Amino acid sequence: MGQLALIWDGTWLTWTSFDQTQTIGRREISSPSMVREVLKALRKQVDAGTSVIHAEWGRPATAIPLALLSSPREKEAARKLHETLHGPVQPSHDIECHALEALDDCPCLAVEHDVNWEQSLTEVFPQSRPLPLVHALVHDALQLNRQDGHRGWTFRIDVRNEGALMVAVSGEALQWVHHLNAGFEAEDALYAMVNVAHRAGVAMETCRACWSGEDTFVSGWSRFMDVRTVEHQRADAKANAALHMSWWPLFQSMKACG
Repeated sequence: MGQLALIWDGTWLTWTSFDQTQTIGRREISSPSMVREVLKALRKQVDAGTSVIHAEWGRPATAIPLALLSSPREKEAARKLHETLHGPVQPSHDIECHALEALDDCPCLAVEHDVNWEQSLTEVFPQSRPLPLVHALVHDALQLNRQDGHRGWTFRIDVRNEGALMVAVSGEALQWVHHLNAGFEAEDALYAMVNVAHRAGVAMETCRACWSGEDTFVSGWSRFMDVRTVEHQRADAKANAALHMSWWPLFQSMKACG
C-alpha cells in the first residue's frame, strides 16, 4: 500500500508519493472550484488502497496547555483562545484541535483550516487524515532532543517565500509556536527566535535551529546559535536551486510524524 502526502496553501497544491525518485508534484489552482477536479485527477495516479495525509501551509496555530481545556478536543474553548491571539477566524475557515500526546502535559494545537479544501479532500480521498505541519515540526524537534540529549531549546523552522513556520521544544516540553507571513526576511525570523528566547531567559548560545525550505531565509542566523539543515534537506546546489525539491524535507517530516 502506497502513501500520498498533500500540502495546500490556498493557491498551490504540492504533493509526493514518496517514490524512489523523490518526485514532487506542484500545481497552481486559481479558483477554489478547481480543487476537487485537481484532486480527482491526482486520485487516478495512485493505487486505490493508498493512505493519504494532508496539511495546509501557513495556517495560524495556537499551542494551548491542557489545563485550560476540559479535554484536548474542546473545540469552542480552543477557538476562543486561538482568536485571542490571531483575531477572528475567517468564515471560510474553521478550527481543528490536535493533542500532542508525545509531549509533556499533552498540550493541544488549535489549527485553522480551509473548509472548502477539507470538504473537497474528504469527497475525493475519504481515507485522508489531517496532519498539521506544526505537529510535524514539533515531532522533529522532539526526536532531535531524544537522540542527542540537547539541553537548550531546539527551534525547528520551515522557511520559504510563502512564509515561515516556527516551533521551539526544550527537552520534552513545547515552548513556542509561531508563523510569519510571506514578505518576511531572514532577520525577521531570527528576531522572532531571539526575542522569544530572551523573554524566557534562555541564552541563545544554548539554542539550535534546524531548518528546511529555502536557504535565503537563514542568512545570519549562525551569528547567534548553531544552525543546521534537517536530515533530508538536499545539500547539493542544483537541488537547492530547484523550488520543488525544497518541499521534500517537509514531506519527510510529515511521513515521520504520521
